[in-house]
Amino acid sequence: MEYESIIQSVLEEIDERITEDIQADEFARRANYSTYHFRRVFIELTGTPFMNYITRRKLEHALYDLSQGKKIINVAMDYGFETHAGFTKAFKKHFGYPPSLYRLRIAATQPTKAILKNVKIKLGGIKMQVEIKVLTPFSVIGYASRHRMPGVKSIANLPGFYDTAMKDYAAELSTLFHTYTNFHHCEVILCLDVDEEHNCFTYMVSIGLGEMDYNIPQRPGTYRHEIPGGLYAVFTTPLAGDDAQLTAIQDTWKYVLEDWLPGSEYEYDDMRLDYEYHDERAHPDWRDDGKCCTEIRIPIRKRK
Repeated sequence: MEYESIIQSVLEEIDERITEDIQADEFARRANYSTYHFRRVFIELTGTPFMNYITRRKLEHALYDLSQGKKIINVAMDYGFETHAGFTKAFKKHFGYPPSLYRLRIAATQPTKAILKNVKIKLGGIKMQVEIKVLTPFSVIGYASRHRMPGVKSIANLPGFYDTAMKDYAAELSTLFHTYTNFHHCEVILCLDVDEEHNCFTYMVSIGLGEMDYNIPQRPGTYRHEIPGGLYAVFTTPLAGDDAQLTAIQDTWKYVLEDWLPGSEYEYDDMRLDYEYHDERAHPDWRDDGKCCTEIRIPIRKRK
């Protein structure tokens, strides 16, 4: 019990001093342990090396600060990362993807109190099946708009923006469906040109194109984009009624970013784009019970 009590107090103090330079030997001296013994006890009770835990906890706190609109370079400096690049590199190493992906897809909350019995459990929550696939490239055409994060309604939780965007562009997308008759049957939602320094990104709603569609003149105000092929982790959202589909998408993104990628042998391949893929299964009349589902496709590569 003595060990548990000491490490619990260490976890609490780490959070209180999270922006400071925290070293194991300081806590070891106070507990009358050698630094080696303290590190051994810490990893036995928490499941992670002391400095790895410090870095991960700093990143969790920093991510919340970013979600509140603070500039990434200022947050990086606050938590002891000398550069924007250094912060991003550390984040990708620990979680398997860049911080911008989390900021776009999840509404970050302030880290909860670190409790020893929960710290060792790295993965939890819902469990979903994932398919690892090599996908072929295809093209889309649609409408794009530039936004800031945060500050635009629902942008901090991007799936929530889908409803607004799809309603705004419903008539235009319907016209595209009737114009490009050989389309790759899908709607694709993706984010382009993410600028972390200035908190900006482009949001695109589009439909798939077929080969014959390239002979049709492009409609004014539309954009074409090539979706690259390659290795993807494909998640299918749980079946849900049309009114609950948004929640299903949000829950799936949360699982991907907080559970699957951090514990996976893969990492996010930031040379390509993730996207939401809505085919006939995303329409209420696909099934007799009116339930829908959507694919979330994450570009991946083996961790180095």
